[in-house]
Amino acid sequence: MRILGQGRACGGISLLHAVGCGNGCAAPIDLWTHVSLTDEPLEISEDEHKLLQLLIDAWKARDLPLPDGNLGWEINSNIPIGMGLKSSSALLVAAMDALSQATGVMISDAVCCNILSAIQIQSGCSITGGRDDIVVCNNHSTILVDVYDEVACRIKRINMPPMEVFLIIRDLEKSKINIAEFENRKIQFEEIVLDLVSGDPLQAFSKNGQLVGEAIGDDDALAICEDIEVLTNGRAAISGSGPAIAVICQREENQKIIEHLKSRDLQFIHTRIHQHPELTLER
Repeated sequence: MRILGQGRACGGISLLHAVGCGNGCAAPIDLWTHVSLTDEPLEISEDEHKLLQLLIDAWKARDLPLPDGNLGWEINSNIPIGMGLKSSSALLVAAMDALSQATGVMISDAVCCNILSAIQIQSGCSITGGRDDIVVCNNHSTILVDVYDEVACRIKRINMPPMEVFLIIRDLEKSKINIAEFENRKIQFEEIVLDLVSGDPLQAFSKNGQLVGEAIGDDDALAICEDIEVLTNGRAAISGSGPAIAVICQREENQKIIEHLKSRDLQFIHTRIHQHPELTLER
């Protein structure tokens, strides 16, 4: 088996849920998906929504070249799937990079975002298309995004401080979105945009988690987050539509957070906010 091209993309945690007001934002974390395009088909179990086949179909629909032969994919990832941690977007971004490397086709970030967003809507992975998730996975930076702008979706780069992240992994299905519940809170979500623009991403993170928890009726998540914030110096909020809960803290608070999570018998992953300079617009 030969590897024809490779790509990688990071996961992320939500600072602003895009369904709330049409703007979305996520912070990159040091969990990664690596994808290789191979010259032999391989059995993969990490692509429940058939995203990789949809990507190949979209590539062909644009008459872009593909290597000869029966192609396959190899995936290595430590991003939990179906938890609200941007695993689908990371898979697509990494696969797009692998295709670009294998074929020598350079695609701008804007076109890449449009292609992958359409795939996420087609597959049912995202209501809005997940442009905010695609941007964070691709650029490894915290960027406020207009998820309905197909030309220039970026609004502002956000300065996210270097902090530790604990991801509470709950054995639950991802919550179904009731759009009306988010629309009823549109004004509050728009206030989070102001927090982000004014340079307060941690406040945005906490407010967003509270609003999303209320919108999807996840009382358990709200109770866990309140418990953490009252008893430790950490910030806690649901990521995406859950079920994962992210806890952000300073490094010196690590042990206190670990002891708290263990005392509540909560399963967790310890990582951090990824720090990376903004990349160029060309892939």
